[in-house]
Amino acid sequence: MRAGAWVLVRFIARRDRGLIALWIGVAVALPLFNAYSLAVLLPSEETRVAFAEMSVANPISRALLGPVHGTSIESLVAWRSGVQSLLITGLGGLLFAVRHTRAEEDSGRGELVAARPVGRHAVVTAVTVVAAVVNLVVAALLTVALTFGFGYPPGGTVLFALTVGAGGVAFAACGLLAAQVWQSAPAARGAAVGVLVAGLVPGVVVPESWIGMFPAGWPRLARAYGAERWWVPLLPLVFAAVFMLAVYALSARRDLGAGVLRDRAGGAGPVRGRLGSPLALVWRLRGGQVAGWSFALGTAGAGVGWVSASFELATLTGHTLLAIFTYVFCMVVACLTVAGTLRPYTEESRGRAAPLLATPTTRTRWLGGHTALSLAAPVAMLLAVGVGTGAGNALGAGGVAPILAQVGAALFFVPAAWAIAGVTIAAYGLRPRAAVPVGWAVVVVSGGCVALWEAGTIGDTVFLLTPFGYVHPSVSSGFVAPVGFALVAVVFVVAGGAGFARRDLLA
Repeated sequence: MRAGAWVLVRFIARRDRGLIALWIGVAVALPLFNAYSLAVLLPSEETRVAFAEMSVANPISRALLGPVHGTSIESLVAWRSGVQSLLITGLGGLLFAVRHTRAEEDSGRGELVAARPVGRHAVVTAVTVVAAVVNLVVAALLTVALTFGFGYPPGGTVLFALTVGAGGVAFAACGLLAAQVWQSAPAARGAAVGVLVAGLVPGVVVPESWIGMFPAGWPRLARAYGAERWWVPLLPLVFAAVFMLAVYALSARRDLGAGVLRDRAGGAGPVRGRLGSPLALVWRLRGGQVAGWSFALGTAGAGVGWVSASFELATLTGHTLLAIFTYVFCMVVACLTVAGTLRPYTEESRGRAAPLLATPTTRTRWLGGHTALSLAAPVAMLLAVGVGTGAGNALGAGGVAPILAQVGAALFFVPAAWAIAGVTIAAYGLRPRAAVPVGWAVVVVSGGCVALWEAGTIGDTVFLLTPFGYVHPSVSSGFVAPVGFALVAVVFVVAGGAGFARRDLLA
């Protein structure tokens, strides 16, 4: 059943050696940067104690990163880097898993591989091995760099590195499971990213006794450089083992190219009225996905709003909790916006755009249809976030004022989402093969700037130049930034359309 897995391991490692190196580099660089920057910013015990007290008093930091368990420099670095590192290794693992399973089946390459003398589970096994080795390398490099480069105690360093690496393995297994359940790669990625976000943000509302059931609690429970708990890295490995059992069971039963949740069938009647324009075709391809994302965000938002209505903690009020989660939802919408905006590249690279453009359908109308939905999708998703969080809060607190306030707060992010979509469209129109790395780089760099700004490494001016800057709960911004991002979106969309009209299609 696993024959040929070793050959596929070498093939995957060679094919994605650049992406794997980037994955490892970012995962290792983030804690090292925190170690360097915090050492410069906090050179003495007095400054570290003051920083710890400030962090505990900051409701946003406490909500997302948990309590501070020590004032040594290594403890503060582990506290600052724990959830951030899990986000990097987890996102890399699940995207890598979907890329080499569901995406390969979607493109037809998975069937070519299956036609060779390989076992039924060879691909899944190969992806698991590569993901595990990558996370093991991340853990080893972190251990060496922090121990010998910064002089941190080896025991706590190994515990911190193992927790991060084991978390990456768990999310890679989650991505493999999503690839078995959903029938398309975008849906599998969206579901896996949703699990990642849901696992990393519930620490503020989950009792401390249950926090270990969520990835957000693993760095807290481990307490590297403090009261070290060496059994904590086993928790994500247990989750990974359960996920992999389900993956192998589903892989043995489903048809190649199919998922447990099958795509809905088309109607039996004439399609002229429903597919009579490029925009109608784009809606047929992506409309259900946008509606599903909006429903999921609205439902999650309603739960958050209802909890925040009666939530009260020492330094964290319900209003602050609602603002934090609204900001997190905005980040999720940014990721989903990139994923949706890349659909024209997927259609072209798989050869489905060329036959359509050989008809009287013009390039401008075809790309215009995709662009229109790419700009409308974040509006719909953010509106769902605002209505959901506001309605949930209104049910708990009474009155309709929270609904209007939350809708306004969520829609405030629309220009930034448009700018992200515009950059992705421009990259696709001008340099299509750069669209995927450029689109995701905007989100990753913007997310990294959030961590840098919260650590005091970059100033307000630089932070406000990023899409996640002006909507941060701690930032009071006027309308200059959103207007600026809207104009940036217009410029990039026009540039992308002009470039697409002049270049050759991908071979």
